[in-house]
Amino acid sequence: MPFITYTTVEGVLTEEQKAALSTALTAAVTDTLGEKLKPNIWVTLNEAPEGNFYIGGHPLKAKMLKNLINTSDTNA
Repeated sequence: MPFITYTTVEGVLTEEQKAALSTALTAAVTDTLGEKLKPNIWVTLNEAPEGNFYIGGHPLKAKMLKNLINTSDTNA
């Protein structure tokens, strides 16, 4: 059974975004491996507190990710 784990900084995603992300990840697997797997695809969304993520030695903050997501949405 496919098991997908998505980890992000706590407070970045809304409940609606979490639902959409789960649906999109499930669709990606079914598109690639077949529709028969769909009922058996697990998706977990893990949220860790700020201070647990670093990129290039710099802390990654929820506000930075939210800004990036909002900027991406307006450019789509």
